[in-house]
Amino acid sequence: MTFAAATGCVVILLFTLGLSFPHLLVEDGPVEDLSAAGFFIAAVLAFGIVMRGNIGLAPAEGMVLFAAGALSLLLFLGEISFGARLLHIRMPKMKGGGEFDGGHDIVILVFRAIRDAGSGTIFAALIGMTVFLAVALVLLLRFRQQAWMLSRYVLSRRFEFRLLLAMCMLASAVILDLIHSYKAATLEEILEFCASGVLVAAFAGLLRQGGIAVRRGTRISIPPDAPRQF
Repeated sequence: MTFAAATGCVVILLFTLGLSFPHLLVEDGPVEDLSAAGFFIAAVLAFGIVMRGNIGLAPAEGMVLFAAGALSLLLFLGEISFGARLLHIRMPKMKGGGEFDGGHDIVILVFRAIRDAGSGTIFAALIGMTVFLAVALVLLLRFRQQAWMLSRYVLSRRFEFRLLLAMCMLASAVILDLIHSYKAATLEEILEFCASGVLVAAFAGLLRQGGIAVRRGTRISIPPDAPRQF
């Protein structure tokens, strides 16, 4: 929880600075460049841990780690617009304005399609969302003991908690991207930047933990004629 509180303080501080110095948050600006670098480092760390293979991860944990690394790589490519501006590549135009140069654009296209389809489609989407939330609530109540145990497990594990925190920050950034507001855009960039830092901290901590485990698991051979102490 201390890590989450510290991350929240950093988000608030950077958000305040971002409102005072908007040039830091422009397209291809310092903050976006740092976010891209953070996601790239996170992807390298994640894939490095997977290929290292001596951390002692279960198959399911290895899959989660690989998926998190792939997501970090996708976020890195999204931050640099898949190289569109660096390599002067024209990305596909999106209906309603803008270019398809990031993973969050999928969400934007879905919302635009629902909006443009008319009131009937919007009403159907609301009904579908209500049904989904109701089913999720029923399942949560049905398996509340397992859900409580899972939440306690995630909160007690450093890597899993940091990974969950980063996912929540990224999801919030995607939602903020749908709001046409300068403050929302500023907070979105700050959340993405901090999420990249949280991912780097999560993977770096897991790598360090694996190194400690390897050192502790190293076997030391003792000659048979060596004196023994009791």
